[in-house]
Amino acid sequence: MQGTLWNRLMGLLALAGVLWAFPSLADTDWPKMTVKVVVPFPPGGANDTVARPYAQALTQLLGQPFVVENRGGAGGAIGLESVIRSVPNGYTLCMCASTVISTVSNLRKVSYQATDVDPIAMTTMYISGLMTGPKNKARDFREFMAHAKANPGMVDYGGSGVGSPTEFRMKYLAGLTGTEFVSVPYNGNAPALNDLLAGVIDAIIELNGFPHVKAGKLKMLALFAPQRHPDFPDVPTIDELGYPQVNTPIWQGFYGPLGIPEPIREKLNRAVAEINTRPDMQAKLLEMGFQTRSLPLKELKEYYLADDALHKKIIREQNIRVD
Repeated sequence: MQGTLWNRLMGLLALAGVLWAFPSLADTDWPKMTVKVVVPFPPGGANDTVARPYAQALTQLLGQPFVVENRGGAGGAIGLESVIRSVPNGYTLCMCASTVISTVSNLRKVSYQATDVDPIAMTTMYISGLMTGPKNKARDFREFMAHAKANPGMVDYGGSGVGSPTEFRMKYLAGLTGTEFVSVPYNGNAPALNDLLAGVIDAIIELNGFPHVKAGKLKMLALFAPQRHPDFPDVPTIDELGYPQVNTPIWQGFYGPLGIPEPIREKLNRAVAEINTRPDMQAKLLEMGFQTRSLPLKELKEYYLADDALHKKIIREQNIRVD
């Protein structure tokens, strides 16, 4: 199931490479003033650290300020809802992980669903890892799972609120293995990561922890990516460990309310795609745990809806619930 979605993405990317050039970005005079980019999580988390270099690059490329505004809460729902209610003129956008729609909207009561949001530009795919801190002494993934299974309700994990990628994946893994984990919700992954480092919680599925893994402060037990990370060649992927279905792709991008004129959406989509070709941007993001990815508008909408359908199916079949 997950492999099918990855294959579809790769196919769309290949097709895009053939059909999609970079024509002039001057098809519309947008933007003529400051563009607000709502990040629906606190500063310092994965969504925020990706949004800022894109905002800076778009400011330089399009000639008007792109300003990040952090508006956290409810697993990203509060910030995204504010964007959905905004005037569809291209001056209020949301930049966040796909899971704010594909998991949060399918796991908790929010005022929106996938069809209420317009995906405009894909920026990156997440590379994240199951990480443990000083509280948990497991030496590898199998030891971590064995300890959790032998001590039901005694191993906890942090995430950015109800329906976060960590919570979704940990609940999915728990259902597949008959293991009981305890969810500790935070307003964002940054405070969860701080508590992991301090030994308050056992685990997190995160990408901003990579520098701490390199420094020996955290241990990475499994990687959520199509293949092993070049900086961590000894860390197996979750696929290799026998749970490929849990490795659902997470991607980040720009979203807007329904009704933004197509020339504006097209211009932003192509501008982001142009930025994604820059080697310095690619290297910077890879170091942070992201790989740049781009899709034209039509293919992006198709992928976006397929992603939402995949998560709906998983949640229904695995009977995933939030506390």
